[in-house]
Amino acid sequence: MDDLKEEAAMPDALAMAYHNLSSMLDAGVPILRSLNTVTPGLKPRMRKAFLALAEGVSQGNTLAETMVLHRRVFDPVDVMIVEVAEKSGNLPGLIGLLSKWHEMASRMRRRMMSGFMLPALVLLIAAFVFPLPGFVLGEWDVKSYLFRVAGILALFWVPAAVIVAIIILTPKTGPLRRILDHIALRIPILGAAVHKLAVSRFCWAFHMLSKAGVPITESVEMSISVAGNLVVGDLFRPAAASVAAGGLMSEGFSPKLPFDLVELWKVGEETGQLDDISKRLADTYTERAEFWLHEFARWFPRIVYLLICIMLIMMIIQLAGGIRSMY
Repeated sequence: MDDLKEEAAMPDALAMAYHNLSSMLDAGVPILRSLNTVTPGLKPRMRKAFLALAEGVSQGNTLAETMVLHRRVFDPVDVMIVEVAEKSGNLPGLIGLLSKWHEMASRMRRRMMSGFMLPALVLLIAAFVFPLPGFVLGEWDVKSYLFRVAGILALFWVPAAVIVAIIILTPKTGPLRRILDHIALRIPILGAAVHKLAVSRFCWAFHMLSKAGVPITESVEMSISVAGNLVVGDLFRPAAASVAAGGLMSEGFSPKLPFDLVELWKVGEETGQLDDISKRLADTYTERAEFWLHEFARWFPRIVYLLICIMLIMMIIQLAGGIRSMY
């Protein structure tokens, strides 16, 4: 149970740890001392990982080399950004951006989960309520009543568990993941949030990599890898070829991308302010993703309540029929 709680709190804790580490490095505190200062307040798993970072630094290793060994704590994007930061000499700034990255991701996750928690609780209560009339009227004994409760719960939770398992176990790349990502984009309301979030993640990653001085073609490929949706990532992919051919990134963007994004990106390239523009776009699309996640959190419970109302009506009809048969 403690491991599950720590896992759930990981994004927020990591964002705070990165923020503190960035602040200390920016103040001129040596990396080893900064790590040793940040570590004591962390949860066990993160504390172990940060202690390993400190030990690695003391042995002459880079942060990225040690982070690779702790995949359960550090995402690939963390390793990628830190590796670039160490090479560019901008470790404080890019770790600060990583802090904001994880803060944004955590906020998105909380927003999405808020749409599931209350309906899940209502479904749990409803599963015990629906078979209750039959139990009260003596049609079922306790065993039969509990069996029907389990059946109702299975009706909702088994498909949900299967979907979650497929999402988690499917490789991050490949045709099956592409199919799942395509389906996700087709889900009403939630699909819009997924699309906006993927665009935001691309812009965020590009901004961080650009600040680190990574060449544009490499930045595009790396940013696509962390967009979180292969279908959306493919909309940006031709940009790398466009740059390699001597053109602008925006000239390679898919026409399926939002018009305002393409135009603003073009302005950033023409004015030499792409760093600033990509950050603004990341913030804009984060806000749009939050809006759609809020809409999902608002409408999903209503759909669940509608299903429950339908089941209640069916239960009342069944109960009325049972009462008539008694007379």
